[in-house]
Amino acid sequence: MRIVVVGAGAVGQFYGAQLILAGHALRFVARRDLERLRTSGLRVVQSPTPQVASTLRAAELRIAPADFLATDDPAAAAAGGADWCLLATKAGALPEAERLCGPAVAAGARLATLINGLGVEEQLSRWCPPERLFGVLCFVCINRDDDGTVRHLAHGRVGVGHWRDEAAARRELAALWRSAGIEASEPSCLREARWRKLAWNVPFNGLSVAGGLPGRGTQAILADPALRARAERLMREVIRIGNADLAAHGHAARIDEEAWVAEQFRLTEEMGDYLTSTLLDLRAGRPLELETLFLEPWRRAQRLGCAATELACLITELPALPPARGGGA
Repeated sequence: MRIVVVGAGAVGQFYGAQLILAGHALRFVARRDLERLRTSGLRVVQSPTPQVASTLRAAELRIAPADFLATDDPAAAAAGGADWCLLATKAGALPEAERLCGPAVAAGARLATLINGLGVEEQLSRWCPPERLFGVLCFVCINRDDDGTVRHLAHGRVGVGHWRDEAAARRELAALWRSAGIEASEPSCLREARWRKLAWNVPFNGLSVAGGLPGRGTQAILADPALRARAERLMREVIRIGNADLAAHGHAARIDEEAWVAEQFRLTEEMGDYLTSTLLDLRAGRPLELETLFLEPWRRAQRLGCAATELACLITELPALPPARGGGA
C-alpha cells in the first residue's frame, strides 16, 4: 500500500515503523521532526506485547531514511497517488487538515484519523467525502524523548471504524493494520468507539494536568484514594453522556458502565506510571488538546441535558483554557 502519514510525532512514527516493516511504502509529512527523520530515520524502543507482533521479535527498531520519504510538502507526499492517508497530528492541527491531507485524498487516498477526542470526523467531513473517511482509536502507551526516540511502553492495539459505519469499508482498514502485525478490532459504531476511548482520556488525561505543572502520571492518580475516586466518577459520567449521545443519534449501541469502568482501571494498572500526552504537552509548553477531549464532550452534555458536574469542575482546573472558560454551546 502507498501510505501518507501526516504528523510524525510518537504515534505516527510508532505505527509508521510497523507499516514500513510490513513492506508498505510510507511518506511522512512532517515539520518539527523533518530534518531528524531525513538524517537519522526512525528509532523505536519497544516493550513486548502480543498486540504488536514486532515487539515480540525486537526490543528496538531502526528504520533508515532511505526506507521512507519525509517531506514538508503535502503535494510531494501525494505525488503518484496514495491508498491511505493517516492523520496523526494533534487535534489543534484539524483546521489545517484539508491543506495537509487534501492532496493525498485528491490523489485517491482514503483518510483515517488517529486523533483522540470527539467531533474529529465531523470537522473532516466538511471537505473529505464521507465514504472515504475513517477513524482509528489507538490504545497504546507511547512517549517520545527529547532526541526523537519513540518509546513504546505498553499495549498497541487499534480500533478502526468508518464514518458511515460501513462494515466492508472498515474491514479494508483493519486488514492494513493486521498486515503489520497490529491487533485491530472493528467496532460497528465509530461514535460508540470514540466515547469508549474518551471514558479513559477524560479522567486520566484530565487529572494528569489538573492544577497545572508538574502534573502527575497514571500511577499517582491510582495511588491517591481521592484522585482514584474522582477518576471513576468522571469515567462513569462520560459513559452516561456517551450513551445519551448514541441514543440521540439513533444508534442501538450502548456502553456497559460497570464492565467498561472495571476494564479501564485494569488496563491502567498494567501501564506502569504512564505520562499522558496531555501531561507531556503541558511540560513541553505545547498547546493542550482541550477542545476535542474536554470541551466538545461537555457541550454535548449541555445539548443533551445530561448531568456533567464532574466534567465541568475538571474543565475549570485545566490550564490554558480558551477565554470562554468552560462555556458556550
